[in-house]
Amino acid sequence: MPSSVLTGLLIGVAVTLAVVVTFLVYIWIRYSGIVARIFEETPVFQPLRSEPLSGGQEVRFPTADGITLSGTYLDARSANRKGVVVFCHEYLGDRASAGVYADSLRDLGFDLFAFDFRNHGESDSEPAYMPLQWISNRETRDLKAALAYLRQRPDADPAGVGLLGVSRGGSAALCVAARDARVWGVATDGAFPTRGTMLVYIKRWAEIYVGNTFFWRLMPDSVFHFVGWAGRMRTQMRLGRRFADVERAIASIGPRPIMMIHGEKDNYIGPEIAESLFALASSPKEFWLVPGAKHNRCREVDPAGYRARIDSFFSRFAPRRPADPSAPADEQDAAVVAVVAVALHD
Repeated sequence: MPSSVLTGLLIGVAVTLAVVVTFLVYIWIRYSGIVARIFEETPVFQPLRSEPLSGGQEVRFPTADGITLSGTYLDARSANRKGVVVFCHEYLGDRASAGVYADSLRDLGFDLFAFDFRNHGESDSEPAYMPLQWISNRETRDLKAALAYLRQRPDADPAGVGLLGVSRGGSAALCVAARDARVWGVATDGAFPTRGTMLVYIKRWAEIYVGNTFFWRLMPDSVFHFVGWAGRMRTQMRLGRRFADVERAIASIGPRPIMMIHGEKDNYIGPEIAESLFALASSPKEFWLVPGAKHNRCREVDPAGYRARIDSFFSRFAPRRPADPSAPADEQDAAVVAVVAVALHD
């Protein structure tokens, strides 16, 4: 290749790179602050309010960064324990809602553990931390502390735990399960990703803030992802936190089972956002889109169906199955030990 042609190609590449870099810098300066401000706004949201949990053991336990959290441990209402399920409440909620969402599991042989995330309920508050609806390293840190506490209990289940989370609590459950093999299953209601949700909203905002409809419709998703990333980076630096990658987390949970429940009329997190997140999960997985239900209102729309779905999921996938009462006691014990051993190996 003649040197003049090569020089021309190199100049062309350099000019293209310069244009791309200039464009991205312009996007960062022009729009990242706008996205960050919108990202930090909290929705007008009324979480479920329930009567305090009763009949359980009230506990306090520390997080890795020195925050003390409050929780309630409720034993199963059966002769033999089938497993342990940890409940993760929604943003602005508290552990009391576990009684509404998951109390039926105790009739099936599950112990239920519910706790308050930091700056919620009776848990301590981190003075400089302002919770948002987006899942951050604070919520994942709190759930990890809850699981560490359960492993230290004298009655700790060697088979691990199942997780049930609502909205932001569901996103926390997915993120922690991805890194903890002792979680044997995850069920969520209204869980959502950060990046995927931002992409949908940024596209809606683009028409308002860019103004030129023709221009923004030509932009590939990569540009909108960059704007979202830039906004998150500004918020992370300003507020001193790290937002979790829910998409990456859910993709790495399999072959452990996942069930996602979502409202068809969810005005905050459209069904298409939840379905795109669900598509990243490996089997076994199941998705229930509840007709007519808004965000975190699936249980209210169909209480019987909701209970049946939750009960069925944890009963089918719990590592410890109910013993056959007709089998000799030693065979029952051997079956339980075998199932636990497989769970720990996986």
